[in-house]
Amino acid sequence: MVNLLKKVINTKTVTIIIGLLLVVMVCLWWYSRPNKASVAASEVATIAKDIQKLYAKKANYWMLNTESLKSNDILTKYRYKNNQLINALGKPILIGKGENGDIVMPGEKSFDVVYTDLSFAECINVASYQFEQQETLGLLQITIIGPEKSRIFEWSATDYALPISRPEAKLFCGNKAKVIWTFE
Repeated sequence: MVNLLKKVINTKTVTIIIGLLLVVMVCLWWYSRPNKASVAASEVATIAKDIQKLYAKKANYWMLNTESLKSNDILTKYRYKNNQLINALGKPILIGKGENGDIVMPGEKSFDVVYTDLSFAECINVASYQFEQQETLGLLQITIIGPEKSRIFEWSATDYALPISRPEAKLFCGNKAKVIWTFE
């Protein structure tokens, strides 16, 4: 009877230890996987670099917009849903000038990458993302357009300067927000 009791206790102990190890492993896996908002934000830099390479030998970004890039098969390596360019969050991406991704006009030496329909949390995460090698990106400004108010953040600004902090992003983000990155 004593031996049987010891076997049951040992089996329960081993089962508990294995269970705890599995829980720890799942938690480590969960927290080590990339955050979708971080992936989406880093895609902005990749898109900007690809566009800058494409237009490197041109005087400006004339005629650039999402449709012109799609029709020339420039953005084939990115995600699409219903023939629309989307980011890692599954939200639309617009490229061009301004919040609607209009065609860049002659003489314009900058372009915008726009993420639309962002939730409050997504907006905060992508707007406050800290790019690696920011100085080589040619990032001029980031604009947050929330449901009630908007704000432009620039490197040289005294108020609301780049990079954007999470508390600053919270002031302007909301549901259905847009974040616009302007590159040279």
